Amino acid sequence: MKLIFIRHGEPNYEIDSLTEKGWREAEYLSQRTSNWDITDIYCSPLGRARDTASATLKKLNREAAICDWLREFNA
Repeated sequence: MKLIFIRHGEPNYEIDSLTEKGWREAEYLSQRTSNWDITDIYCSPLGRARDTASATLKKLNREAAICDWLREFNA
């Protein structure tokens, strides 16, 4: 089993999404990851994480399991 952690693209924290550069990063990521043999995809509920994953998910025609425990938390 392999676990692969991917950080979100460049964020726009004000709108909990991505900057223009972040959207480009997400697209480049999708070009690389859409060829991987992935069985399960998990994602944070935060907008920037979901937006980053969206390009890959679209290419794979898949959905991610959204897990609250993957979001940031205060220690």
